[in-house]
Order: sequence, then C-alpha cells, then structure tokens
Amino acid sequence: MTQAGYRVFIPDLTFYQQTVACQFACPVRTDGRAYVTAISRGEYERAYLIARETNPFASTCGWVCGAPCEAACRRGKIDAPIAIRALKRFVNDRYGVYLGESGEPRQPPAWPAYVGPTNAFDLGNTTFPTSRSGLVASRHSSLVTRHTRIAIVGAGPAGLSCAHDLALLGHDVTIFDSAPVAGGMLRLGVPEYRLPRELIDLEIQSILALGPTLKVNQALGRDFGLADLRRDFDAVFIAIGTYRSRGLNVEGEHLDGVLRAVDFLINVNLGGYNLDLGKRVLVVGGGNVAMDVARTAARLGHPAQSGGDLEVALDVARAARRLGATQEVRCLVVEDRSEMLADPFEVAEAEEEGITIHNHVAPKRIVGAGGRAFGVETLDVARAFDERGRFNPQLTPNTERVWECDSVIVSIGQTGELEWVKPDDGLEVTPRGTLALDRETLMTTAPGVFAGGDIAFGPRLIINAVADGQRAARGIHAYLQNVRPRLVRKGFFTAVPKREYSNVGPLRDYLRWSRRQPPALPVERRIGVARVELGFDQATAREQGGRCLICSLNPIFDGDLCILCNGCVDVCPTDCLKLVPMSEVAGGAWRVTGDSSHDTRHAAHSAMLLDPTRCIRCGLCAARCPTEAVRMETFRFTEEVLFEKNLEGGRTA
Repeated sequence: MTQAGYRVFIPDLTFYQQTVACQFACPVRTDGRAYVTAISRGEYERAYLIARETNPFASTCGWVCGAPCEAACRRGKIDAPIAIRALKRFVNDRYGVYLGESGEPRQPPAWPAYVGPTNAFDLGNTTFPTSRSGLVASRHSSLVTRHTRIAIVGAGPAGLSCAHDLALLGHDVTIFDSAPVAGGMLRLGVPEYRLPRELIDLEIQSILALGPTLKVNQALGRDFGLADLRRDFDAVFIAIGTYRSRGLNVEGEHLDGVLRAVDFLINVNLGGYNLDLGKRVLVVGGGNVAMDVARTAARLGHPAQSGGDLEVALDVARAARRLGATQEVRCLVVEDRSEMLADPFEVAEAEEEGITIHNHVAPKRIVGAGGRAFGVETLDVARAFDERGRFNPQLTPNTERVWECDSVIVSIGQTGELEWVKPDDGLEVTPRGTLALDRETLMTTAPGVFAGGDIAFGPRLIINAVADGQRAARGIHAYLQNVRPRLVRKGFFTAVPKREYSNVGPLRDYLRWSRRQPPALPVERRIGVARVELGFDQATAREQGGRCLICSLNPIFDGDLCILCNGCVDVCPTDCLKLVPMSEVAGGAWRVTGDSSHDTRHAAHSAMLLDPTRCIRCGLCAARCPTEAVRMETFRFTEEVLFEKNLEGGRTA
C-alpha cells in the first residue's frame, strides 16, 4: 500500500520505532533524531518546530530535562551519546519564548507545526497533522459538544500541560495552585542558576494565552476540598506534586538547624538567599535534588546576584573566597559513587564547585546541644544493596564518627501530602503514598477525578510530568464527551537511491567527533543566580548534531535478489551483518523479505542477520551489493490520537 509516494509499512512497526531509540525513550515521543539532524544542517527554525511539536515545555526541557533520550541514544554504545538536551536548548534559545543570553521574550515561529521533509528522503517530523502537543483532534466530532468546566489542581508541568491540551480541545479550564506563583517544582525546586525564571514565566504565559484561568494562593484542603471542586466542575485533575521531604527517622532530627531539602529550596527560590546556614553544611543524600541543595547551599556563602553591578558582586565574591568566607558543604551518601542516583555530570559539577562527597556512610543520629544540631553521627556502610538488588544498607558496627556542622539538610526523597483526602471523596491511596488510578486514562477511583505527575507516580522527570498531563487531557476529554481515544500509528519507508546515500546518511567523519559539554561559567564567577551553563555556539551545535547516527535510516534486505556473495558482510565496518544457515535461526522469530510469490530457495537455506544496535547506517552494505538486495530506506512513523464515539455507553453529553 502506498501513500503520497511512500510505502506504508504495517508489520513490525514497534521494532522500527524502537530503533529510533532517542524518540522511543522520550515520554512525549519528541523526535530528537530529527531536530538534531536539522541542526547539523543549519536548519535551526525547522529544528525548533520539531522540538516544540510534542512538548509545551520545550524551552524548559532544553535547560533542565533529565534527557531519557540521551540514556537510550545508540551513539552512547560507541563512545558517548549525542548532547540532545543541550542541542534542544540551542534551538529553543533562538526560536522559542526565551531568547538566550539577552533573556528577552520573543514570539515563536507561527504554527501549524507540520515541518515536513526538506527533500524526498529527509523525513523530519513524526506526528502530522498535529496540534502543538501531539494531541490530534482532527475530526470536528471530537471537539467539545457542550460547555465543560475542568479544574486542575497544581500549576506544575503536569497540570499546565493538561491545561494546554484541554484548551486546544475547547474546554474551559481553571488552574489552582497553593503557591503565590505558578510553575510547581520548576520554580520552587529547580535552582535559578539552572533555570531562568523569565523562561518559566514566558512558557506559562504561552499556555495561559490559550484560555485557561490561573488562581494562585489556593490550596487543596485549606481553601477548598475535593467535594467543592466536584460540585462546581465537570472533571478534576490533581497534579499537586510531592512537596514533603522524607525524614531520616533518627534521633535529633527535630533539632534547630536541621532542614528538609524541599523546604530549603522553596525558601531560597521564593524568599531569596537570606538563610543563615553557618559556615559548615552537611547534606544527607546522593540524588540530583541533593546536588541542587548542596550547590545552592554553597552559593549562600556569596552575595546574591539579584541586581546591582555584576562586577562589584564578583569582586566581593572573590574577596570572600580569599578571606575564607565561603561555605564548606559536604554530602553524606549511603551508596557507592557508582550507585548514586544523581547524574554523574551533576556530581562532577558539584565537586567542581567545591562540594565534597563522602560515600558509604549512613546517619545514625543527629547530635546537638541547647536544642541545636552541631553534627551528624554516622556508621560506615559495607554495601547499600543486597543480593537481590534491593536497597538494604549493611552497616559496619563500631564505626561511629561525628561530622561536625552548623546546619544539616536532609535530601533522601519526597512524598505527597494527602491529608486533604476525605473518606467520602472515594479516592484510594496506595501504600507508596500516591493516588491509585487507571494508568491508561489516569482516572482515580473517584469518577471524574484524574491524577498525574508525582502525586500519582512518585518523583520522576519533568518530561514524565508533561506526558502525564497530555494523557490526562485525553482521558478527561474522552470521559466528558463520551468518546474514546484511539492511537493510530502508521509507518513509512522511503527507498533512497545510491546517489543520495551521502546526503541522507550520517555526515562525513562523524565518528571522529567526540561529545562536548556546553561551555560553563568559570567557578569563581558562579555566585547567586548567575547561569552556569552557557549553551553551544552555532559551530559547536552543528558539529555535535553531526554526531547523530540517524537511526531512522535502515538497511532493508530483499532475499529474492540476494546471490549470497557475502559482499555486504565483508564491507561492514562494525561486523553487524552475518550470513548464516537457516538452521542457526531455527525456532527464532524471523520473517521472509521480498514477495513470497517469488522463488525463495535461497532464503530457505540461508539468512542474513543484522544487529541493529551495532549498525551505524553508513550504507556501505547497500553500496557494495551488486544486485541491490540491500537498500537504504528512511523510516518515519506518524501517531495520531483520534476520538471516536463511544458505542458501548458511558457518560453522556
């Protein structure tokens, strides 16, 4: 079957989607491969449109995303993954809501966002036609057929993403948040030196411009209850996050000078750098939040760069360092260095800024005098995990020692606050302290009440919260309109002529280029809210984009044309091809290529095996093949969420 000149490929669609590992790993299916390749070719605006197409927080993610795409990147199996997150920032700082170094707002390029191929073989996006978030309401019958009012509790990335999609679908949305400003943990938990507040404001404004109403200083359980919302609104989405830090449950935790990580970060992010931690600070924990806490605490020893003359502030900071008026911040971590939950890059950044990390120590008690903590007593840890891989620290007896300090900040995880849940709300709370729900629709055990983000799944990445918001929007729309969402996937393969291999495949010498981290502000200039990461320049961005293996390009084999010459195997530089007797793949799952009506006597006796994890898409096998039994073909897939009338009953309009 063909469509618009492309061969529509139905079998094994999931397999080929998974070969584009960066996109498949992204919770919102952003096509990282496409915008990285566009950057390498200097097509910056097109790269931005692809990055923004499925994510209303694309600019934010360019600065602070945990980047599951990079963890999955196949280039990482060779040397190091593509710097996908930093490349996203590169294009968003130029075309998104926030204009990079100047910090000035700008109007992003006009929509619609379909940014199809620039030539017949360079297939860029994966979700056409689409709304700004990948949610498709391309049938007028899918849109709102009656006036509906939806309450969203929590103005973090999950709640705002849900509001974004519901507004596009025509719903009347009101967002409530307990804080005086919107943004959730983006604003309250992420330090300003990592994420500019102007950027957060602008991305939120772009969502509110679609129609949702925001009400701040409105807390669930204090200013209203769930019953009030269910009475006044047709549906409710709870996305309140997890703002309660987990405790150590050790003696002395109640002493003055002992702070919780989230409370500490909220105080700094809302109230400025006004805390007096003393000169010696201990941070208990080894996750990314603990690294943020430690780096923020270290900055409290310098004047805040919230205004005034930067050079004067820098001179004061340098003088303070010379006089020894700096924070001594140490992290006490149960796990081994290789087992720490924090990203290795975040750990390295913390150490570069003078943070000392001590592994394999566990708090036994917090010691103090006169009601104030002055140290943490620890035991050595022989190992943090048992034979089954469960966190179960084995402590070494008689290894007590006291780490003296002026303040202790506990950062060992977060949990939700669910005291607002009433017996008659109909909500089930899981043993993990989250809300029980249907993982497909995100509806809780209370009809019409949905939940997502950390309060539903526990602390996760920002991009996971965005995906939850989009999924909840689909579930709410389906519930209110008596329709059901249907994911329609199509795969397209386009043959690439041999003369085009060099234009479509990875750029020349791409394997010679190593991964580069974005340039950073020198350590002696990292005071107050000064931005640490500076971002790529154009030359570096194009070079780093050129490292992409372009996993959407695949060698396709036609067994009918193969003459078993073994030329493709001989020329393969990574030994990812192997011609074997069919007996060696007996019992395995394999498929016959080519038209089954043709003579397949060769395929019946031999098989060509391809290891896609080692293939670098160089095209040498296809160029070498004398019969064109091996061809290079580009692959893309489309995903549309269509809403169909629910014929099985349910809520009526």
